[in-house]
Amino acid sequence: MKKVLLLMIALCVSMAGFAQVKRAPIPAQLKNLKATRSMHTTDNSMNLSNNASPYVQPPMAKSVNETQLGTTRYDLQTNQSVQNRIYLHPDGTIGAMWSFGQVDPNFADRGGALNYFDGSSWGAYPTARIEGTRVGWPSYAPMGTGELVCAHNSSTGLVISRRDPKGTGAWTDTVIQGPLTSDNTTALLWPRMITSGNTVHIIACTDQALTGDPAITYQGLELALVYIRSTDGGHTWDAPIILPGMDSASVVSQNNKGFGGDSYSWAAPKGDTIAFVVGDSWSDFFVMKSFDGGDTWTKIMIYDFPTPATAPTTIIPSLDGSSAIAIDDMGKVHVVVGKMRVSDDTYTDDLTSYYPYTDGLIYWNEDIGQIDSNALSYTSDSMLIAVMYDFSGNDTIDFPTVGSGQWPFGNYYLSLTSMPQIIIDGSDIYVTFSSVREDKSSTGANPNEQLYRHVFAMKSNDLGQTWSNYNDDLTQDVLHDFDECVFASLSYTSDNMLHIVYQADEEPGLAVRGDEDPYTDNRIYYIGVEKALVGVSNVGEAASAINNVKIYPNPVSETAKIDITLSSSQKVDMTISNIMGQLVTSKSFGTINAGTTTVSFDASSLQSGIYFCTVNAGTGRTTSKIVVK
Repeated sequence: MKKVLLLMIALCVSMAGFAQVKRAPIPAQLKNLKATRSMHTTDNSMNLSNNASPYVQPPMAKSVNETQLGTTRYDLQTNQSVQNRIYLHPDGTIGAMWSFGQVDPNFADRGGALNYFDGSSWGAYPTARIEGTRVGWPSYAPMGTGELVCAHNSSTGLVISRRDPKGTGAWTDTVIQGPLTSDNTTALLWPRMITSGNTVHIIACTDQALTGDPAITYQGLELALVYIRSTDGGHTWDAPIILPGMDSASVVSQNNKGFGGDSYSWAAPKGDTIAFVVGDSWSDFFVMKSFDGGDTWTKIMIYDFPTPATAPTTIIPSLDGSSAIAIDDMGKVHVVVGKMRVSDDTYTDDLTSYYPYTDGLIYWNEDIGQIDSNALSYTSDSMLIAVMYDFSGNDTIDFPTVGSGQWPFGNYYLSLTSMPQIIIDGSDIYVTFSSVREDKSSTGANPNEQLYRHVFAMKSNDLGQTWSNYNDDLTQDVLHDFDECVFASLSYTSDNMLHIVYQADEEPGLAVRGDEDPYTDNRIYYIGVEKALVGVSNVGEAASAINNVKIYPNPVSETAKIDITLSSSQKVDMTISNIMGQLVTSKSFGTINAGTTTVSFDASSLQSGIYFCTVNAGTGRTTSKIVVK
């Protein structure tokens, strides 16, 4: 299924090195605003909020460019790094999965949902988890003619679900117990799994204490990261171990807090060469690499976190823990991760401050060597390959004004540009990520306007020396103009296409934690993107003559005024559609001169509800939400 981008295609790919990323500045009064979170980000899976969502929509008409695979009301797919949730099998079939739960707020039905593409079509929406017990954080991988899923059950260890052949039949579950901790528990949390031939590799954290309870430690670390291996396809397992260089004496982590949930990610294996990257905003950031299938390991330091001796601290440059890693044909590793800044007022609690307006996606490879805090400072662009794109073209990033304690974007504790994935095909590197769009917002009925995140892609044709433009929005579709598109997982196998599964809904942020928005149905999509189109200039957006479209009053009951501001004279037309994508009315205004022109829209004959107003001017297009009351 091909992804045809709804953009004008440029004649060539515009390539740019790191220093050529054109960053539009974030307003100075915003950049040092801070928020509070746990020292190491972890899952809060028992949010008791049960308000009805004011934004529940009927299912949207399916885009011809992608396929909806299912839904979930449990919307936290990961804490930091995105799991391997989709895999293109050699025969052209695809398995794609996500964290599933429909019974909010406690989600007794939580588990992994999987949809399977049999080579011609996807299956029906899953209605239940594949596991026999409540689990979370599924990680998907092939095994022979079958498939494996690894998830945590939050009590005794990890649940390994298997079916063979893939795509059909019942799943069988077995449990891997973790090491015995100081609290006599054997739970393992937030697993990541890859397979290479008949060998299975897993990393996962040891158990965590509930808020207010004494710390749970293993070998002196809270949330110790352990490695587990099976060399017989997952039938028997080596004992979990802490790898050399990851023990309490070797890892810089504030107050021995260990590693945050999901602050690690596997690379696709290259034969016996395997590697994972690990670290979050309050720990060292490094790669663990093995050339012999996990027998021996080498630690490669990326960033030596400058742990302060006392609190309060100054602002510390760091990384946001949402990282991805790939191995090229020469065995060299490549990493992408979001920037972050942190500080701490006191070490007597588990809280830290982070800076939500921090932005930027960092690229690193082994040739670069260890980096210092100067490379990660707020003003440094030396390692950036992507930031929020200045779609308005006014050389600044615009944010809506929100109330005290509110943020004009969803709260994931991550950089404004983050959630990366990376794969390598020969000398080509492909990177996907989610980034906040300054021109897409939840206006109208939402009392606190927030900007949406969309899924983007970019590429390098020369193993990371230069990069394409980064404004290639894969979710640039009228159906997603008012969608938060996040947690995109990229299959580390590909053909002429990239294969992605991601989550979308109409409310920026999360219900499970952070924003604690009302629960609603989140849609899970598969999208296939032609590699040849990745990184091709986004002319329809970047060269748009539309500077701004303002609708007022909004909500409206009778007549709305629409201010259309253009940078050059253009032929302009406007369409109004309902939430099903059906055309309600259209109007042509002929040629409008540069500057601001005000037109009117009569809404008196429309039923109450949400409508989309799309203004087309030349090759530019922008869509705004109108609420009719």
